[in-house]
Amino acid sequence: MARSDTRYSIYPAPKAVEVVGSSARALNQAIECWAALLARATADNAKTFYWNEAGASAGHITGKWEDFHLLNPWGVLAETLKAMQFDPEFSNPGELLATAVEDADRLEDAAEKWFSSEFDGEDYAGGLKFVVEELVKKLRSLSYAHAWAVIAAVQWYWEHHHEGVDIKKDQWWTLAFRRNWRQTKTKKPPKRRRAGEN
Repeated sequence: MARSDTRYSIYPAPKAVEVVGSSARALNQAIECWAALLARATADNAKTFYWNEAGASAGHITGKWEDFHLLNPWGVLAETLKAMQFDPEFSNPGELLATAVEDADRLEDAAEKWFSSEFDGEDYAGGLKFVVEELVKKLRSLSYAHAWAVIAAVQWYWEHHHEGVDIKKDQWWTLAFRRNWRQTKTKKPPKRRRAGEN
């Protein structure tokens, strides 16, 4: 991996330094190892938590009853996790994510804003309950790295939403989108030529 000449200040917890080492090389290596794990988990999560409206065009529709109830799980996750803090030492962050979504939906109807259905009445309510339960089930089953990839994606969104990232239209939870976003933001404008220069 090519090295950047950009320098960052980091303040790791003493417990982390005890594990990975305190030299710049050791800290760089730890960051790169964790980034490699998160990259793989992010790619997996994009397939696991597809917005089934987009999933329909990708062939995820099976013709079952639940296919007629659409949920944008990333919208639910972004709004639910917006102000939450997570401790890396907690061994099962997927459980925290699942509980946060359950509570947000129970107390604030958080998923309804991100839900649509071809039905109304009891079928609408049943569809909403079904998709929320499926989302919670998937969150509970996440590994440590996969749960942190969800957390990192949501944190990335809230760090960049004011720069024009659209919570509904952009696939901000994917690695490809975030890499492309970074590249477009770091491109240097072409040098202006003075009159008479070729």
